[in-house]
Amino acid sequence: MEYKKTRKDKAANTKKKIFETAICLIKQKGYENVTISEICQNAGLAKGSFYVHYKSKEDIVRESYYADMGEYITTRYAAFFDSSANKGSIERIAFFLNLEFEFAEYAGYELTCLAYSLNLSACIPGPSEHFSKRKFTEPLYAEIEASRQQIVAGFSCSDVFDYFESLVRGVMATWCFSNQSFDISTEGKKYIERAIYSIYGEQ
Repeated sequence: MEYKKTRKDKAANTKKKIFETAICLIKQKGYENVTISEICQNAGLAKGSFYVHYKSKEDIVRESYYADMGEYITTRYAAFFDSSANKGSIERIAFFLNLEFEFAEYAGYELTCLAYSLNLSACIPGPSEHFSKRKFTEPLYAEIEASRQQIVAGFSCSDVFDYFESLVRGVMATWCFSNQSFDISTEGKKYIERAIYSIYGEQ
């Protein structure tokens, strides 16, 4: 069992290294100017290791807002949750949503734009796998359910979840369309504060 766990951890670390190296290179040189060979060389990995985790360079982009965003948020949210015994669900909701904006900033403008483009085009043939791939948002829904007694009348937990997640996607899209004309983490935090006030009122 320990052996399997070690292999799993090693694989996860390798994938993370590939992704982080790709992000760094894309930010420096632009997506079109980065090759798989270059990613592997900079990551200190054999090219075969890349194809164990990703099918292509485009696959990194497609998965960036699913598996990679999930790993980024899950790790940071778990650490926050463990240290936030004195905080309520509403504070945890705000922290979780802000992590989504932080990831966009971390991944970078170009990768975020490409992720939207590629994943939206994948929806055209249908059915969309977008929501089923975002398992990492389950803790967000759990916190919304935990705060159900504080939700303004007329909104279900599903309504609130969809509202918050739609807000995040909308701000990210505006950031992309405006050529990153604003700081997404700073402005995103303001929008989240307003959205939470509209759902929960003054706390």
